[in-house]
Amino acid sequence: SPIRARTPAASKSSTWGASWRGGLTAGVASPSMHVPWQQFHVSVKAGTRTLTERLADRIRDSDRERDAEEETFGGLGGLDAGFGTTWGSWTSGASDGRCLSRASSKASVAGTLRRDGLSGGLSAHKAEMLRQTEEIHRLFTPAPLEEGSPMSKGPSKFRKSKVKSSLTITKGCRLAQLIENGCIGLVRSSYFEDCMLHNRPFAMRQLIPNSFMWRGDEAVDLWWRHGKCFVLVVSYAWLSPNHPDPHQVHLRRLVRILEEYKKLWNMQEVAVILDYCSLWQKGVLKDTRTNEQKDQFNTGFSEINFAYAHKAITSVQLVEVPRENPRKYDDRGWTLLESVLIDSKGGDWNRWTFGEFDPDSTQWADSMVFFMQARPTRLRPPLSPEAFARELEERRVRLKARGVPLFTNERDNEEVPRQYAEIFLQVTHAVKLAYDNASWSDSEVAIFAEVLGKCDRLEELRLNDNRINLEGASLLAKRIPQLPALKTLGLRGNPLCRDSQATDLLRLVWTKENRPVRGLTL
Repeated sequence: SPIRARTPAASKSSTWGASWRGGLTAGVASPSMHVPWQQFHVSVKAGTRTLTERLADRIRDSDRERDAEEETFGGLGGLDAGFGTTWGSWTSGASDGRCLSRASSKASVAGTLRRDGLSGGLSAHKAEMLRQTEEIHRLFTPAPLEEGSPMSKGPSKFRKSKVKSSLTITKGCRLAQLIENGCIGLVRSSYFEDCMLHNRPFAMRQLIPNSFMWRGDEAVDLWWRHGKCFVLVVSYAWLSPNHPDPHQVHLRRLVRILEEYKKLWNMQEVAVILDYCSLWQKGVLKDTRTNEQKDQFNTGFSEINFAYAHKAITSVQLVEVPRENPRKYDDRGWTLLESVLIDSKGGDWNRWTFGEFDPDSTQWADSMVFFMQARPTRLRPPLSPEAFARELEERRVRLKARGVPLFTNERDNEEVPRQYAEIFLQVTHAVKLAYDNASWSDSEVAIFAEVLGKCDRLEELRLNDNRINLEGASLLAKRIPQLPALKTLGLRGNPLCRDSQATDLLRLVWTKENRPVRGLTL
């Protein structure tokens, strides 16, 4: 080989190139090969790791951490994270594990190969390797926002990202990106304890010391590691126009909840999302925010409500309002949005509703008992945007008769339905929905059926231990043909299971649609 005859270094480079080609082409050389994704990813990892170890010794110490991340991730999200970490480290030498864009990846790869004298050794395969790698990166990267989406508009530099929102994943979703960018601040639980200790209300974000705020990248990493055990979002009613809790009514209860929560999950410190503390506020007398803070507020304001519907974030509802306040928790538009989203999300032990209770009481034996009394006994079914608008209007009419406004800011009349419609799209994109033990009857199933017809990606639906009868079974049977991906339907523990007419109907439709026999559980 002319390259091998030049210098020992060139010969070594050629050997590296052959090793890389052998690792990569083992999994992707033939387009006609039908290789399982797991084997395919292992082949790519083997080739990438071989080249990385020999070209970039400076990042070898962080390989174990990245390999653990690759093995922990599951599905395409895990493949994206694992491949993005190795690829980012190979091309830029960075240890933060962020995925590069396709255009920058191609340029960086070519630049790296030229700098290390490997371009000659890979000349015959370089174009094919880049094409294949670009295709892999395209498959494992979340799709860009659709043109015209509210999150893709506006002058904010934070709105230019093409990362999609998600209600299930942590790292890599839009919410995590805004936390890292500082658009949404996560407050340490110790801050609220400090406020109680010094007998002062919690402050707006500008006045909270940096020592009580989580660093964005650190918070996202801990969120990825601990999920719902680490991040909480609080839904509550503002008790005055200028400050949400001037007399520390919510603060006293929140401190006790956080104390028991950390005991429950054995956490030393947790992160709290609370709008007044997590977003840059305007202020009472004048707006002292910088232009960047205003920009971050506008961007964070449009995304912060995704936290209520996120499966990996625990939602805490403080529904108690002092008697002298005419607007209760259920007399507001924002709390309707938050309540519907909290009930719509999947998962368990990630939503708690606290009414009136004495935060200084010792009646609860331990943290488990404390939270069991706050477990919601009934969940509201997800609402379509049209149904949400109707319920919002009904609440408006009811409050108008009492002389109480639904919103204190008129602009919220349009903002709340718009935000709900945007988050609702993520609910309909779910592949798994579970509403076990939600106390649903046939009336709730009728509301849910309106939403179910739009969930064309749904693969698993669990409605076990509810109060669904023949009427609800008929509604579900009508929706089964409209759900092409549905493979599992759980209805165990419902009254319909003792009704032969209902069970026969469901089995007939299920079989007619060629669904897995064991997927229907009655």
